Amino acid sequence: MKWHEVSISTTKSNEDAFSLFLNEIAKGISVEHSLELLKKDVEDFDDKYRLDASMLPERDIRILVYFDETEDIEDKLGKIDTFIEGAELDQKGDIQVERKTIDEEDWENEWKKYFHSFRVSENFVIVPSWEIDDYEFEKSDKLIKLDPGMAFGTGDHPTTSMCLKFIERIVEPKHKIIDVGTGSGILTIGAHLMGARDLKATDIDELSLKVARENFELNECASDVTVETGDLLTTEDDQYDIVIANILAHIIDQMIDDAFETLKFGGVFIASGIITKRRDDIIQHMEKTGFDIVEVLEDNGWVSIMAKKA
Repeated sequence: MKWHEVSISTTKSNEDAFSLFLNEIAKGISVEHSLELLKKDVEDFDDKYRLDASMLPERDIRILVYFDETEDIEDKLGKIDTFIEGAELDQKGDIQVERKTIDEEDWENEWKKYFHSFRVSENFVIVPSWEIDDYEFEKSDKLIKLDPGMAFGTGDHPTTSMCLKFIERIVEPKHKIIDVGTGSGILTIGAHLMGARDLKATDIDELSLKVARENFELNECASDVTVETGDLLTTEDDQYDIVIANILAHIIDQMIDDAFETLKFGGVFIASGIITKRRDDIIQHMEKTGFDIVEVLEDNGWVSIMAKKA
């Protein structure tokens, strides 16, 4: 399959606005920061990344969004242009939009240029399959073997790493867990490494489910995971001990009531992908629904919330 890649170069202050908009017209985005920004925002940068600076934007950020060959790319570009014209964005005159067509295989291989092993929490370590043989790990390490492919979720983004920190703390073998919008399957794999064996991973995107299945096989947990196409929790009938959703704030907002109904009493909702300015709105909605807020983590403008069904 071929893909249309749309590249948007802009200032970092426009990242949130573009992210919210682009996720409404596409199945996911990738944001590349300049080396200067990465070193400024990421602790222990040199331990986590070995990047080729020539592959990164020279300054500010570059947002990449992909549309498969069956989609009307001219229509998508028109929507992007209309958004730029009408939105309140900084340095509009400097925004550059470019497009090209790439093969799926070429896209997948791009990951290998900059995605390397790194520690994401006290025990979780993300290891791409092409580095497994060379990784030197400690006895206590829980290795998440990961090939992102065309799915999103590598563990290096704050929203994913904060979820893994919650999973590391609370998941027990007895728990029944659903991972909504599983992407690469990374959070389900993390729950499996903590001993959980009654797991369900759902996503509305069939391509993400394909990648997730491959990662479940790679991590030898496929037999314990039910993988289904699902639109959030709208058709979910089972009851769970833990609901995990690392998506976006406005989608989290839509599923709070369903999450409450889907959880057993005393169950936990781990919600992530929330930008800081939506933090209080999401918390208020959760509390109004009947959740008790257990803990809130914040990292680089992103928020993850752990809430309990009272």
